[in-house]
Amino acid sequence: MPNLTIRLERLELIAATAELLQAEDDLRQLAQSLQADVPGNWPTPLYDRDARQVFLRIVSENSEAVGWTAWYILLRDGAGGRTLIGAIGACGLPDDTGTIVIGYSLLDQFHGKGYATEALHGFLEWGKSHPRLRRVVADTFPDLAASIRVLEKSGFVRCGAGTDEGSMRFELAVHHGDERATARALSTG
Repeated sequence: MPNLTIRLERLELIAATAELLQAEDDLRQLAQSLQADVPGNWPTPLYDRDARQVFLRIVSENSEAVGWTAWYILLRDGAGGRTLIGAIGACGLPDDTGTIVIGYSLLDQFHGKGYATEALHGFLEWGKSHPRLRRVVADTFPDLAASIRVLEKSGFVRCGAGTDEGSMRFELAVHHGDERATARALSTG
């Protein structure tokens, strides 16, 4: 199966397949599979082995789920090289209401450069091309100001408490009424 790739201004997002997720057991194999440098501090703090195992189960059971779990965030350099800097994605296919729950995480040395915002915009544009998607939610914590800024820059609005104690939930409504498939923030009624 060819890799599903989203090319952005500075980044490339590559959808995790079962093969790529299994390659993470050996960072050299992952680097070869992604054709990218993989820093020694991979994976990111929020993209752990448990999450990877869940994503592997989902894409192994349903090939249509590729793209609806993890995406690898690769930074392109001017010389044609790429470096794995983080992950973004959802917890599986949209549910019966068309909702997905998303998350993203970058390696520490790549924070504060706008990469998470760029990756989220790219992922959302890809998601909006699927009529099944109606709503995107994300949970974060009040002390993660950078994460909150990423969500707000992407049109998400706070809508209440998140799943984890002390977390906040943000959401974005996705509308498919015209050829642009624009996204609009949900009102906080």
